[in-house]
Amino acid sequence: MEHRKIDYSFIKSQSDWDKFLKSEGLHDYEKIRVKRAKVKGWVKFAFWFLRAYVTIMVVIIALGFLHIL
Repeated sequence: MEHRKIDYSFIKSQSDWDKFLKSEGLHDYEKIRVKRAKVKGWVKFAFWFLRAYVTIMVVIIALGFLHIL
């Protein structure tokens, strides 16, 4: 299978880009708002556990640098 190079040098302005998207039947994903997913169940628990773990590790490292432990 040979890869052929396609020349897109005709796209010089925003209007050229909009025409290209329309002619190809593509969507301009920069203009579509993305909804944030709701985190539920065990994933929510796992993220809270990870936050607590990181916090505890940072405190232990800070105490280690201060030679308290």
